[in-house]
Amino acid sequence: MRSKRDQLEIISDILDLVEKGHTAKSAIMKDANLSFTILKKYTDYLISKGYLEETENGYRITPEGEKVLEKLRRVRELEFKLAELINELSEEL
Repeated sequence: MRSKRDQLEIISDILDLVEKGHTAKSAIMKDANLSFTILKKYTDYLISKGYLEETENGYRITPEGEKVLEKLRRVRELEFKLAELINELSEEL
């Protein structure tokens, strides 16, 4: 089992949490299990790409961010299906 998340997983987690209403920095840090430094790095990046906006109360996902999040969800789903196929094939071989 992997112990570290990759960049896409962290980005997906942040966008997903913000979309679900976890807009405060402290809530995102807690729910995404991120340090303040790592959260700042990723939110700055997402803001620079136009996927997040900073508001008085935290963050808001943009329409562009929603599109990226949907693609990330599809990637996760495909990764899961691929892992299932690999496991099935391994059992057959």
